[in-house]
Amino acid sequence: MYHGIPMSETISLRLPRKTLKKLGEVADREGKDRSSLIRELLEHGIKEKDLDNAVELYHKGQVTGWKAAQLAGISLWNFYKILDEKGILIQYSEHDLEEDLKGLTEE
Repeated sequence: MYHGIPMSETISLRLPRKTLKKLGEVADREGKDRSSLIRELLEHGIKEKDLDNAVELYHKGQVTGWKAAQLAGISLWNFYKILDEKGILIQYSEHDLEEDLKGLTEE
């Protein structure tokens, strides 16, 4: 248990045959069992969702770049690179600077 949360838990889900076939092909190609591959894909998907959420919050002006990068679990530099790739303008105000400096002193 970690903070009252089980370290792992068994779940079941239904997948289309096409997806199962593709999972098997990728697992064989990478020399992994299907369960390991599914865990890896889920972790990757969760990270992508966290990044998408951080980008959306930043784009709406609800968080600073620093906070968005923290939410996404990446460096500020990488977050700004991703914004550039997505064509989202980096907006940085004096207020953002103050918030980012507060964030630096809290760590």
